[in-house]
Amino acid sequence: MTNLLSANFLRLKRSGLFWGILASSFCLGALITFNYYEMSRQEPIPLDGAFFSYPILACILTAVFIPLFFGREYSDGAIRNKITAGHLRPYVYAANLLAGMAASVLFCAAYMLAAAAVGTPLIGFIVMDAGSAVLIVLGSLAAVAAFCALFTLLVMNCGQKSVSAAACLLGVFLLLFASIYLRSRLLAPEYLGGAWDANGAYIPGPLTPNPQYLDGPWRAVFEALYALLPSSQAVECTSQQTQNLRWMPLWSLAVIALSTASGIALFHKKDLK
Repeated sequence: MTNLLSANFLRLKRSGLFWGILASSFCLGALITFNYYEMSRQEPIPLDGAFFSYPILACILTAVFIPLFFGREYSDGAIRNKITAGHLRPYVYAANLLAGMAASVLFCAAYMLAAAAVGTPLIGFIVMDAGSAVLIVLGSLAAVAAFCALFTLLVMNCGQKSVSAAACLLGVFLLLFASIYLRSRLLAPEYLGGAWDANGAYIPGPLTPNPQYLDGPWRAVFEALYALLPSSQAVECTSQQTQNLRWMPLWSLAVIALSTASGIALFHKKDLK
């Protein structure tokens, strides 16, 4: 296991793909933060919005990195060679999963470093209290780790790099869109009152039931689905919402455990010839 991890980290060190995505994360962090600075010149805004924009971006970058980086092991025959050399399949799977998680954490760190380096002298440091900031960072890392587990399951059990790459990218966007939709339905008010005129002025009116409001069993179903998806945690962190981050990482840990167990079971039966 130690040798497999060392080999993976050595590959990371020599990988142009890894350094390219890491540099992209850093540059995007600097660019997004600078855009916030331009907006702050019109109206003062804190750095928090730019600093905590990385969770969704990190999930997308991870969806690009894992299938392209580890998918090569099938085309190059590296996985078959590891098994032939006597390494157990669960260890090969776990080593790839841990290396992918480590790379994803570095993508997050590169973004935060750029946001802090550019934003602190231009806008000032984040105004959120330390406890909430720690919750968001830990919650975002748990969400990214859950995505890594899902992507590893796909990549380690699909011999075609192009197929696994397309599946990972499509999957991350579908999950993100699903979480945004679920969140919008859960946040819909129970009653509506008034309307906005053509000039953007609000005109008060009588309260009427909102047809988009969820109640009863359907609300429980939507809440369960929203909590289960790791993309929901990424959305919560990006939105700087901390009320659910004391328990949502537990769902991410459950996703990691279930997807890893399923992935290892499938990989153990896979014919690598």
